[in-house]
Amino acid sequence: MTGMVTSHDLARSVLDRARDDVGLALADLEAWVNLDSPSDDAVALDTLAAVMAGRLERYGVATELAGGYLRATLTGSGRARVALLGHHDTVFAAGTAVARPFTLDGELARGPGVADMKGGLVVGAHVLRLLAGHPDTFSRLELISVPDEELRERPFDGIHRLRDFDAVLCFECGRPGNGVVTARKGGQWAAVRVAGVAAHAGVAADRGRSALIAACHEALRIAALDGARDGLTVIPTLLSAGESLNSVPSTGSLRIDIRAWHTADLDWTLARLAEFGGHAGVTVALDPGGRVPAFERSGLLDVAQGAAEALGTPIVAVDTGGVSDANWTADLGIPTLDGLGPIGEDDHTAAERIVVSSLPERIALAAGVIAAVEARKP
Repeated sequence: MTGMVTSHDLARSVLDRARDDVGLALADLEAWVNLDSPSDDAVALDTLAAVMAGRLERYGVATELAGGYLRATLTGSGRARVALLGHHDTVFAAGTAVARPFTLDGELARGPGVADMKGGLVVGAHVLRLLAGHPDTFSRLELISVPDEELRERPFDGIHRLRDFDAVLCFECGRPGNGVVTARKGGQWAAVRVAGVAAHAGVAADRGRSALIAACHEALRIAALDGARDGLTVIPTLLSAGESLNSVPSTGSLRIDIRAWHTADLDWTLARLAEFGGHAGVTVALDPGGRVPAFERSGLLDVAQGAAEALGTPIVAVDTGGVSDANWTADLGIPTLDGLGPIGEDDHTAAERIVVSSLPERIALAAGVIAAVEARKP
């Protein structure tokens, strides 16, 4: 590949083929949506991964299944190494696909996980299918589908294998208005543990020291940190305390959801959380909990904008407060772009849906980005 014109021509060619073959993509989407894959069901996850692997192998892609992960690889004669990242677990319980199977309603496709993110996996699979005939546009394309994105608060297994990759394209759903995700807030899920002194509430309440009241004071103090820095949200989400109806509560806990555009702001917030007030006879401790680092900005936006303009489908950059595995790859310093799946809305709900015409458009957009990354290699 030499020059942006060639990469744009390839993207337009892929768009034409993807539109012609949209029925094939929809058939894969229906099959995958109609298989339940809750994050906590290893058997269901392995079953879906095996079905996906079988389909990819029919498309001429080498696959590997291990530890619940699906890795599908194409090798070519070019220079660029690009990872296509997604997850095949969903938030929906077993039985959801039977109760609410895949449906087509005009331009909309519906079903559990259709946007988050089986639609994105279909896009990734068909990028591999259509680029298999253009091996000069890459050295290695590797689709990685993880089984635990919805629950995990650490990097996915094998992430360090991507350190020398030129780009990671993540296929969480695209946003209305033809948006791609170029930044995501980092997240921290802290806990405050409170220990007081129990006493009979009717006989000797003055001997007790209430963990509940202390936890409530701390919740109000912590809630006041919300908005203290640009884009910072600090939301107390869970509060529990006490042992019985007629006892002064001796234990309590408070959970806090923290989101910020910059990882440094997560650190600042943790320091503020630990500045507890004085509560006589009560001890208060901070558990910093799990963290996902911020995905602060994509270095691939200009590449994606060029490809989208060549396709006649201009994109817009979207920043979001939700986290994804793109946060982890961006934190490693790998150029990362997210939201390359089909345009969708209402993830995690019964109204979840995608726009069918965006499937071929996103396949072509991703192919154009890959070709442009190849063209930029020295």
